[in-house]
Amino acid sequence: MHKLSRFSVRGLAFIGAIGAAGQAARADDLAATSASAGTLQEVVVTAQKREEKLHDVPMGVTAITTEELQKQQLVSLADLTSKVPGLSLTSVEPGTTRVTLRGQNAGGVGSTVTTYIDDTPFGSSNALANGFGFTGDFDTWDLQRVEVLRGPQGTLYGAGSEGGLLKYVTNAPDPTKFAAAAQVGGEDVTDGGAGGSGKGMLNMPLGDRAAFRLSGYYSKLPGYIDDPSLNKKDLNDGHRAGVHASVLWHATDNLSLQLNAFGQDLHTNGSPSTDVIGAQNLGATPPANQLQPQNGRFDQQRFLNDEPNTFKYRIYSGKLDWNVGWGDFTSITSYGTTDQSGISDVSSVPAAPGTGVAPPGVPGTFGEVVTSILPLVVPPPPPAGATATAGLAETATTNIKKWTQEFRLASVTTQTFEWQVGAFYTRESSVLAQTLPVFYIPTQVYAPLSESLGGPSFENATLEALYREWAGFAQFTYHFSPQWDLALGGRWSENKQSANETVTGVLPTLQGSPEQLTSGDSTDTDFTYSIAPRWHVSQDTMVYGRIASGYRPGGPNDLPFNAPASVPRSYKADETTNYELGVRTDLLDKRLSIDVAAFLVDWKKIQLFQFVQTSGQVGYGINANGGTARSKGLEWTFAATPVTGLTFTLTGAYVDAYLTESAPDAGANEGDRLPYVPKWSTSLDGAYTWRAFSDYNAFAGATWSYIGSRFNDFSTSGLTPDVRPELPGYDTVDLRAGLENGRWTFELYGKNLGDTHGIAYYVNAGSPNYGGVLNYIQPRTIGALVTARF
Repeated sequence: MHKLSRFSVRGLAFIGAIGAAGQAARADDLAATSASAGTLQEVVVTAQKREEKLHDVPMGVTAITTEELQKQQLVSLADLTSKVPGLSLTSVEPGTTRVTLRGQNAGGVGSTVTTYIDDTPFGSSNALANGFGFTGDFDTWDLQRVEVLRGPQGTLYGAGSEGGLLKYVTNAPDPTKFAAAAQVGGEDVTDGGAGGSGKGMLNMPLGDRAAFRLSGYYSKLPGYIDDPSLNKKDLNDGHRAGVHASVLWHATDNLSLQLNAFGQDLHTNGSPSTDVIGAQNLGATPPANQLQPQNGRFDQQRFLNDEPNTFKYRIYSGKLDWNVGWGDFTSITSYGTTDQSGISDVSSVPAAPGTGVAPPGVPGTFGEVVTSILPLVVPPPPPAGATATAGLAETATTNIKKWTQEFRLASVTTQTFEWQVGAFYTRESSVLAQTLPVFYIPTQVYAPLSESLGGPSFENATLEALYREWAGFAQFTYHFSPQWDLALGGRWSENKQSANETVTGVLPTLQGSPEQLTSGDSTDTDFTYSIAPRWHVSQDTMVYGRIASGYRPGGPNDLPFNAPASVPRSYKADETTNYELGVRTDLLDKRLSIDVAAFLVDWKKIQLFQFVQTSGQVGYGINANGGTARSKGLEWTFAATPVTGLTFTLTGAYVDAYLTESAPDAGANEGDRLPYVPKWSTSLDGAYTWRAFSDYNAFAGATWSYIGSRFNDFSTSGLTPDVRPELPGYDTVDLRAGLENGRWTFELYGKNLGDTHGIAYYVNAGSPNYGGVLNYIQPRTIGALVTARF
């Protein structure tokens, strides 16, 4: 075990200095907190692009408040899974996480869940820029809440939201008062390193009609993966840092303008993977112990000393709100960039996946392939440190630039007939660049290959893509009576895409084409709709139904110049249709709340990542359509406050997601369960607050979470259907306790206190000895925090 970092100790001293200079604790804030502890909190959300009570929204919605985020240390996507019914994650590495709602995951490259920061979409809209994994995973410091909308949101949010929506809602600047906050913390990971964090916020009025708000954070991420062969410990450590600045100006009582700038950097020094037995490069008969570690529980073996990865996100937006009397006009303009760069060791990846262990003398991995050609392509004399064994690295960079514009006009909300119409445009350009440089093992000396044969790299590939979309949408709600209403919505959209790929290097030269240039384009139109009847049985009970559709854009495939004519040059949009019936009710004078929804989702023309292998050539991946799927289940959230200060919350879902039609090219058969979707997942949280001493309240809480068994992605070998292993279910326990008044909060917390080795991700190839790699959830973590607010 490690002590808390020295950064945290210095931060504690800093907070102490601020506290000495600040005002006395505000007893009125504490009294307000105590008074509200006897009933459940009412939450206002913007799920339908209007402010309304969560209780009244006719769809599956979860809102996680700032108090829950802070007290329960819900700082990342992994922390949110226990709070959102039907939310599951595929955690490849920090910065690359697939978010899935209601089972809408088939392993494609595009995302089925859209991420928003306030009213600004984030990430890629298409499958040509790895949109599935660039979900941001933003720190939740100084957020007002996180909203998660379950089921298709195609009418109001458009492309890529066929599974749902993840929305980070920030705190707007407040012209009425000065406010500031500072927080420092430290944590320790079992069998790993220590981390620390520092966070701050400043809200400053600028007269009585404007304000400026600035918040920032820095977190050192502890590592826990070791590589004994390189004598490295805790190699997957890193840091996350971010800044959010916002200015709000109320020009008049009816006109306001808010400008936002947000940035986050996420850097890790190595991958979080453990080497396991894997499938041994066998397609249909992998060993029964393929999930067993090759060495230690958190050990890996690589031939590169470092595998760093960096993500940089920048988002700039402006929002104009104008109350024109009979309605509200809103304009949102945004520009965002995503930059990713990383390097990884692919020496142990099979060159011919699924064919078994290569016979002696026959290259079976990419490391063995480049070793076999060294005498042919390395010009003499060899560099100092050269050996007879070579390895292969992969460098990857991604650059996405996205500009969006949305206009909305909405009626006032007190009318019998309410309406909302809007228009949307986005232009997204992306560049993916990859190189495969060769190095010597074990010296790690770079081995430039002969330029006369296409060197210095084994291969270079650059994919440039452009995505443009136009859309118009409308939603109408008619109130037949104070109890009955019906909402109808629709969205028409058109997208145009183009892509160009260039491939050079030794590999294409040996294939007879030193430079391979390919291009493609596509045009597609889509229409999505929603129908939502709602019945207010009483003031505290609402029953709703919802039928809604969503889509994920298709696009062009950039293929090798010699790709067979049977390989599709483009892929189509896939579509989901959601049928939902739900009820929300508050009982016992708002001491008990029930939120239950049953759903059925049909998924057509599913976008899948398929591996194409032609005899005598290196295989390649494409986006394609194949198969249909169905997801059905039940979601629930029960909350109870039996006595003042004590709250219990039970959250969970049953999700049965499976293919209803085979997709043989992806190694998927009818009836196969969709990847990384547990049938059962649930959590129980208990929290208690009581008067401690003086003006301090004490609080304590515990969360038990269960994630059921899952299956990994389809056809990870690419050549033959794999026998997908069932990843075992697991449960975790988190604890928290602390003291707070109107000014200070002191908290101790523990996550995964049972040190459960739950599996978050698995692929059956990629480590030495034809082994696989898997990611465990973070081991037991103990931490402490001090927060001061002014």
